[in-house]
Amino acid sequence: MNARLSKYDQKRYGLVPIYAGAIDVANGTVLRVGTTAGTDFGAAVAVTSGFSDIPSVFGVIEETLDYSVDGETLQNGTDFVRKRVGLAFNNPIFELEYSLATADTLLATSSGTVLTAAALEDDIDASFIYVAAGTGRGQLQYLTASAAGSATLKAAFGTTLDGSSRIVKILRRFHPLIGLTADGTKLATRAAAGAVNARILDIRMIRASERDEILDPDVHPGKSGLHNAPVRFVADVIFTTTASYTID
Repeated sequence: MNARLSKYDQKRYGLVPIYAGAIDVANGTVLRVGTTAGTDFGAAVAVTSGFSDIPSVFGVIEETLDYSVDGETLQNGTDFVRKRVGLAFNNPIFELEYSLATADTLLATSSGTVLTAAALEDDIDASFIYVAAGTGRGQLQYLTASAAGSATLKAAFGTTLDGSSRIVKILRRFHPLIGLTADGTKLATRAAAGAVNARILDIRMIRASERDEILDPDVHPGKSGLHNAPVRFVADVIFTTTASYTID
């Protein structure tokens, strides 16, 4: 499937993961994209900057998050709480599929909970990793932390990755850079960060039965055998540099 307008674009709100900092978030609170690795990557947080500039405003929460009842989204993958948020932008939202082709995947190895790939970009905490080919094919795991050249898995792969294993980086929600395939139709994985200015709004898995699942760090890590039936991974994406709105 090539790029197309996302179903997400048919409404101007989304169910968005919220990191609350262990307090309530009131209905009507302005939210921004989380920017702290290890804490709120992949989630939206309440604006607390008062009269200061607010970078990366995402929208306004349209229902209360009651921390004592709901909890909050945690980057370690143990809790995933989403609330309805009115979106603060008018950009069209596109659905892009991740390419699983060899040329669009990355060689990687693993040892326990450490994933290693040469020149792997930093700041991909809260992303998912899918093994598209080679040893360990069909496994899905979640990253709780990352560094240049390596990352920490929520749990070790059932089958350890070796020099033949090829992975897809299913980038975290709100990641600001993507890469495209050579023909411009899909998302591609490279070791380095992409060069296309965009914002990932959501990430999903679509299996053979056309079961469309929001990737949940509390539910999906550890899945295996996914290659035994057709599987696709897609992202809902807005482009932040366009012909009508440039940022450079």
